[in-house]
Amino acid sequence: MEKRKTELYSRPIIEAEYVAAGEAANEAIWLRKFLTDLEIVPNMHLPITLYCDNSAAVANSREPRSHKQGKHIERYYHLIREIVHHGDVVVTQISSEQNIADPFTKVLMGKVFESHLQSLGLRCL
Repeated sequence: MEKRKTELYSRPIIEAEYVAAGEAANEAIWLRKFLTDLEIVPNMHLPITLYCDNSAAVANSREPRSHKQGKHIERYYHLIREIVHHGDVVVTQISSEQNIADPFTKVLMGKVFESHLQSLGLRCL
């Protein structure tokens, strides 16, 4: 029973991270094209690294086939798989301790929160 509860709670988190990674990949591709068109950034042909702290979302972005658990995710969001397969984006797992976007999405312990704020160039008032 406990395992089933954990699966029910974690599945929406995995899906949200996967969808967010897909949106970020689309934005990264648009930004690359924009910067390439401006001709101000050299070497925009390397893959863009997209960091994600959810291992299941990282695995789903690399997997070319669908899974039963994700059957209700709209096909649009699976575009990240094509982007990764094409080599435009590399989805890499990052620990929560290193993920400086975490203060925007979850509650963190004081020292970790302050460290992330400093990395972002922000400070407490």
